[in-house]
Amino acid sequence: MPYVVLVSIDGYRYDYTQRYGAKNLNSFGVKAKWMIPSFPSKTFPNHYAIITGMYPGNHGLVSNTFYSREKKQKYSISDREKVRDEFWYYGTPLWVGANERQMVSASMFWVGSEAPVKGILPNYYFDYDRSISNEERVNMTVNWLYLEEEIRPHFITLYFELIDDLGHDYGPDSDEIASGVGKIDRIIGDLKNKLDQTGLPVNIIIVSDHGMMDIIKDDPIDLSPYQNDAAVITSSFPVMIYSEDQEYLDSAYVKLRRDDRVSVYRRDSLPEHYHYHLPDRIGDLVITPKPGYFPNWGGKIRSAATHGFDINETTTMGAIFYADGPDFKEDLIIEPFENIHVYSLIAELLGIPYEYSAIDGNKEALQKILKK
Repeated sequence: MPYVVLVSIDGYRYDYTQRYGAKNLNSFGVKAKWMIPSFPSKTFPNHYAIITGMYPGNHGLVSNTFYSREKKQKYSISDREKVRDEFWYYGTPLWVGANERQMVSASMFWVGSEAPVKGILPNYYFDYDRSISNEERVNMTVNWLYLEEEIRPHFITLYFELIDDLGHDYGPDSDEIASGVGKIDRIIGDLKNKLDQTGLPVNIIIVSDHGMMDIIKDDPIDLSPYQNDAAVITSSFPVMIYSEDQEYLDSAYVKLRRDDRVSVYRRDSLPEHYHYHLPDRIGDLVITPKPGYFPNWGGKIRSAATHGFDINETTTMGAIFYADGPDFKEDLIIEPFENIHVYSLIAELLGIPYEYSAIDGNKEALQKILKK
């Protein structure tokens, strides 16, 4: 039986490899021109989309920050209690499916891996701790593959935040990003070399969750006038307003419609490609900034760049997909595809059972990259 190591390089834009000469990543046998993130192009929604094969509007994490009317609480990626609470997570992560097949799984960080979704956690996992160095993460991943066969994971996830941090702080065109891409490329080269040394049939898949775009700092979208005691307003993209005060909602909608820096929608008239199907968690008003514009509440904008914009409006949100290993073809460049299809690919590789009708991905989408 093969092994799959799924690696995420958070915030790694689709064009970084060619722009900054990432030789190890460029050597992978299968490369997508780019991978299409689910809406919104944010970290938690897209990592969980990849691991469940479902759009954020179906798997529950509709943004990095959102509100549940049922629970009367906000979910935030910085709230460790919420992150570990299975209430917020729908779908069947790949490690849950692996467990149902009596397959061992491991996670060196991934969204959802700290919550007992359907009562199940990966066999080995770590609470997210950014102080653990990238080198330590690689070594732990490889060490799992040296365990005795009966306790050795066949599916492993691995996560790096370096590129996303640098992108936010300095922007996608910066010297810091160029240096960071070189560093992460060397880390991937080290990982690949160490995986080869195990002698096991390991397939490695590299993805990112989204791209990055410079912020138009001199023209922030001031949302402070919309703050209201009768409303819950979330700060992540898209900005969502939840309220039972219809007069307030109508007034806010009319004013926001006049601002050509945003697209604003009522919950019952959202674009279909948002796939926002969870009335419990979708705001009464959904506000999506146009590419480059940044919502603000009167404070100083500290980031140089961000993400979360609609991929239909800017390719700068494009992510990466690279694959290499005994089951993948070589020297193959494929057209862009949605990240929800990665789930079926891994499930098929490992023989993990899943209900095809319960996911949004298509198992035929990536069949062409397999040798058989």
